[in-house]
Amino acid sequence: MNMKNRFSGKYTAQLLTVLCLICILLTVACRSQEREADPLAPPQDGDGYFLLSTEEDFRWFISRDRDPYTNVRLANDLILNDTKGWENWADSPPENSYGAIPSYHGHFDGNGHALEGYHTPYGKWLAPLFSILEEDARVTDLTIRNSLFQTTYEDCVYKDADGKTDVVTASALCFANYGVIENCEVQAKVTGAWDAGGIVGINYGQITGCKFTGTVEAGTDPRTQAPENTYTKQALFAGGICRSNQGSIRDCVNEGTVTLDAISETFYVRDFAAGGISGQQSAQGCMEGCRNMGDVTGIELAGGIAGASRGSIYKCQNSGKVHIRQVEREYVETLISAGICASNGGVVDTCVNTGSVTINQKSLSFCSPIYGIACNTVNPDKGSIENSFYLEEKALQDYPQRGVRKLKTDELTRFTPYFSGEKRLEKTDFTDFLSFVPYDPETDKDDPDYVHLAFGPPEDVVYKVAPGDNLWNIAKQYYGDGRYYGNLIWKNPALEEGPLLPSMEIIIPHRDLAAVRRYDEEGFDFAYCRLPSGESCPTRFVLSKPINWYYGTMEFAAAPGLETLWPKTPDAAQSEDIRIFYRVDANPDGDFFEGRWPQAQERIKRSAAAYWGDSVDTFEFDHYTLAEGESLYCYSFVVYKKSEKLVCQAAYRLCENMLVEFIGVQPLRPHEGIGQSHDVQLRVPYMAAFADTTVKLEEPRFHQETFYGRENWDFPQLHNPFAIALAYDKDAECSPYMLFTGAQ
Repeated sequence: MNMKNRFSGKYTAQLLTVLCLICILLTVACRSQEREADPLAPPQDGDGYFLLSTEEDFRWFISRDRDPYTNVRLANDLILNDTKGWENWADSPPENSYGAIPSYHGHFDGNGHALEGYHTPYGKWLAPLFSILEEDARVTDLTIRNSLFQTTYEDCVYKDADGKTDVVTASALCFANYGVIENCEVQAKVTGAWDAGGIVGINYGQITGCKFTGTVEAGTDPRTQAPENTYTKQALFAGGICRSNQGSIRDCVNEGTVTLDAISETFYVRDFAAGGISGQQSAQGCMEGCRNMGDVTGIELAGGIAGASRGSIYKCQNSGKVHIRQVEREYVETLISAGICASNGGVVDTCVNTGSVTINQKSLSFCSPIYGIACNTVNPDKGSIENSFYLEEKALQDYPQRGVRKLKTDELTRFTPYFSGEKRLEKTDFTDFLSFVPYDPETDKDDPDYVHLAFGPPEDVVYKVAPGDNLWNIAKQYYGDGRYYGNLIWKNPALEEGPLLPSMEIIIPHRDLAAVRRYDEEGFDFAYCRLPSGESCPTRFVLSKPINWYYGTMEFAAAPGLETLWPKTPDAAQSEDIRIFYRVDANPDGDFFEGRWPQAQERIKRSAAAYWGDSVDTFEFDHYTLAEGESLYCYSFVVYKKSEKLVCQAAYRLCENMLVEFIGVQPLRPHEGIGQSHDVQLRVPYMAAFADTTVKLEEPRFHQETFYGRENWDFPQLHNPFAIALAYDKDAECSPYMLFTGAQ
């Protein structure tokens, strides 16, 4: 470097130092001028923060001519009003009122102190402390105590950018947060004519380490009549921390009660969602390390953490009560009460629910209404759950879900490392197969995840072998099909070494089997709300299916009287052309196969020959007895068309109060062999076994005279599976039933 450059660099550094000193002096001078120009300004501390220590200081801060970038710090608790009777301030306002701050860019440091008795009236609208916290705003270490925040339709109604009628959200600290709110606590009553959030209305920024204690009530204005010729927004939300979250909420706690009621029926509102932390969360939102200990009550969707979410919910816990109270409506709706999230279209990961999840239901809804963690099927963006747990005695969930483990109270300590994320549930923790397996004697017979079946004689039988006997014929006599001769060898090991001889005594074993409930199922089709005793109960569906299957109708000749199940995607089943036809109906004839199943098998085979001649074979018949003594009758066969072959499976439950009929058809590849591994042979008996037949059907749903293929078929109460196979066209149009989608 030459001398000229060295001199230039040295000169520049000195010049910058001088400029910095000038700036500091100018700043000090400006502040001195501000103090002289504004004699009401409170003193400043060494950080340049104005210290608020009196009610007059607070009035100076909220004044309209104050710089929105002003940094302030509480020097002590500020008692802004006598708080006796503060819950009734909407009708009996206190002595002092204060203006809300419309837009704030600075830092409000509560310094561990409180604002008590805050009151900002606009008519009957009791506004929050801030309207908008901008991106560079911060509110930290502040408590708001003994204050009422309320909105009414008359004072807070407006038209949004789409021309729809909306009402300002009730909240305590701010309406919209784009900045940072940290270590704040609100102890207040927040009442919204429509939406409400305990601390924030809508969060776009960060809320960390905050706590709400008090009450949040939303949808509280049932008397207001909707104006003529106007549209209203179609969703209402309520949450303990915020109404809606599009930012991040971390390590926050709600101890308050959250209640979302129905507003006047003159407004059309499609969705209601209430959550202990947030009523609704967008795809951009995340909640992490949050806890809800307060009760959450809604009328459609309620969750301990979120009512509806498309974002992420991670390491959150709920111990509060979550409850749905259905209101009278003229249409069927979805009602879901969930420990963590009622409508999950995002990810719920490492969450725990120990709170009770209940519903008071008066009429039918679309979905099973109780979930220990979250419902993934209501939201259009299907959600997922990972490494999450709930207490089974607190939430009577109908269907198991992948990523969710239900626990008994004494198991909580054993799974503590999973709650922190130190350990995780893996795919291997979830047994997921379609088959009847040997019954585990330790399995609780009342466990809804199992269906127990008896197979073979009611108890072990000692059988004396007669001349001409063979294992195949003996197995056919006691098990309904000779292919089960392996049960005889299993119980009589000597048969592995030597022949079956006349006069030999062998044991014919009774077998106990179990069908294990698959993960990620959902109820569908016929549902009911009352038990036969007349007792009110949550919606229970008679049938269940995988969530990645459709249900609806298929248009082909044999369709009358049958509804249809089929895969939504090619990977949802071994064959995307598989179709399962089903019917649930009244059954005045009871179990007409009882004691006559062997004779019925021969009549079934005769019908097969009448329709297919020699083009049908590989018959397999089964008869299982369920725990209540009810029978499950099953059979399968293969038919050969000119261009394809089909494996077909039928299963029947013939109760005194209900008939359940399943017929499955699966096209096979040209050179594909027949075996028990085919979807249709596994799914049809499984679905029939889990059908809930406790409801009594008084009137038939379908007329038997419309059933296709009644000729050469001896059972008019049932559809003819051979005629169905003959008429089946895999290219026939399928139309799924419209499914309800939840609050977004």
